[in-house]
This record gives sequence, C-alpha cells and structure tokens, in this order.
Amino acid sequence: MPSQVSPTIIRRLPPDFIPAGAINISRDQAAGVVGLSDPQTYTRHEGGLLSRALGTAVHKLLEELSRFRKALDWDASRAALDQLRPRTTGMIRASGITGSLAETISADAHDIALRASHDPTGQWILSPHVDAATESGWAGLMSGSLHQIRIDRQFRAGLAPLSPGNDVLWIIDYKTAKADPANPTSTLAALRKTFAPQLEMYASILRNLHGPETTIRAGLFYPRITLFDWWEI
Repeated sequence: MPSQVSPTIIRRLPPDFIPAGAINISRDQAAGVVGLSDPQTYTRHEGGLLSRALGTAVHKLLEELSRFRKALDWDASRAALDQLRPRTTGMIRASGITGSLAETISADAHDIALRASHDPTGQWILSPHVDAATESGWAGLMSGSLHQIRIDRQFRAGLAPLSPGNDVLWIIDYKTAKADPANPTSTLAALRKTFAPQLEMYASILRNLHGPETTIRAGLFYPRITLFDWWEI
C-alpha cells in the first residue's frame, strides 16, 4: 500500500534574512561593479522592444554564421542558417512579440544576416581567424572598479580590413542601426561618437590581458546597411 504524502510546510523568512556565507553589498558598494550599479561607463543605444528583438536575432545569426564557417563554405553556411528560421522566430516570440510581427522580424533578421554573408567585409569578419572568438566575455579592473564585457567578435588579422597578417587584435561590435542612404558618412561619424566609448572600454580591458603594447583596431559593423567603420585605439 503506498505511503501517504506528507503536506509541504512553507514558512516565510524574515525580511532581513541573509543566508550564511552571503555577501551583503550596499548600494554604494554596488556602484563599483558593472551590472549592479545604475550608472554605466557608456550609454547603450537600446531602442524599443521591436528594435531590440531584431538586434538580438541578428547578433545570434551572425554568431551562428561564424560558427558554421569553421567547417563549411559560404553556401553551406547559408543553407545551415536557413534551417534556424523556426528557432529565430521562437526566440523573438519569447521576448513578448507574437503573431505575424514575430514572423516579420525573424524574416528581416535572416535577410540582414544573409546580406552580411555576401558582403566582402562581412565575410572577412565572420570567417575563421587566429584567436577568433564570438560573444566572448571578459572581466577586468578599470580605475579600481570591476567591469564585465561581452565582445561580439574578436580575432587577429592585418592592419586594415581584408589585409593579410595576424599582428592586430580586432574587436568588433555589431549594430543594427540605420544610416541615411543619402549621407552615410555623416551618419557613421555620429554613430561612432555614441558607440566608441563602449569599444574603448573593451580595448582597455584587453590591453590589461594581452599587454600594453598590443595593437588594437576597433570596428563597428552595420549588417543592415553593410557598412564598416573602423579605427585604431
């Protein structure tokens, strides 16, 4: 005869309860740790829910393309990416967007990723390189504070895009911002002012890891408009 199931007794903990071994961090102390504090070293360009969903999907698809390219040529990589459409749509729906709008954003994200896969600079960024890493996370101290970063794409390559060599560490961030088709140069200059502090922080932390003499190039890749803005840090 099966034994009777004992009822579960739930007791409310007091509001000031702190588990043994836990660290109680004050608001002032939290201000020194990225992720816990309100202020940030740079201002994020978040956009609304729809643009964030599109940006997240594009980032994930570019990550998958770089992973596919480790073993496949470009045609096979694009075919493999196409198989991810249901998963992309599901990810967008999980963010709170449903129905035909989720399908539209998913289709747009795949179109953007495919466009990047045909662009010479996009192919250079996503292809295998020495010390290549995608969505890599790092932590380091800056001005006495701990900062945690996640870099979309980094690798070693030549002094300029598509150039031979492995002497330069490239750190690249993907941005799905739009540019004025009539004057893309001025748009890129304005966007660099917004995003450059983010990449400069990345470079500072990576120099602490690789040495102060490390030659670093920063790049902002806009797959939506297949433009690449880069500079030396």
